[in-house]
Amino acid sequence: MYMHMNVHSPIVVEKFYDLCNRAYRDWRIHKILFVDNPRKKELETSVAGHGLEQFSILSQESILLQIAKLHDPAVQKDRINLGIDYMVKFGGWEKSINTKLQDLQAKLKEHELKMLKIRPARNRYLSHNDLETILSGEVLGAFDDGEDDKHFKALQEFVDVVHNSVIGGPIPFSEDAGRVTTGLLWFFREEACKNQPIII
Repeated sequence: MYMHMNVHSPIVVEKFYDLCNRAYRDWRIHKILFVDNPRKKELETSVAGHGLEQFSILSQESILLQIAKLHDPAVQKDRINLGIDYMVKFGGWEKSINTKLQDLQAKLKEHELKMLKIRPARNRYLSHNDLETILSGEVLGAFDDGEDDKHFKALQEFVDVVHNSVIGGPIPFSEDAGRVTTGLLWFFREEACKNQPIII
């Protein structure tokens, strides 16, 4: 049963949730593995350290790209992007819902800007090999000062407003990151690497 009349169909809302949930889930896995992991120092100095470092880079680049795509303009070169801007602009929301979503969109944009230049990281490094950026060694795209936590908290609120208005009720992001991380950490156990051939 729909809570309010709007333009978005349930399938579009579900696909939008999937995109947001993937970004959240991958971010949580990254945090558990590479930020909050109590074995971080031990793993970094183990035989698995180099593999862990490379995986951390791959993980962070993927998350930055996912976050940046969620903030893409609704329309680019006659193509529609499913993201935050699309959900706001093309929802046909009643006034109170529209105001709430616009406020959350502004908050999310503010967090994105504070997360050390996610947009430039996407445009200059993840999507292109920008020569000036590469030569300068400028750090683009990182999670500092808890802005990532604030961003995903606001994103959850945004998704809940959309889902409640179209389908009904909130829809929390997946909390299986811990289980997934436990499986991934198996690959980084030093003892798992002993006496194993290097595959080239």
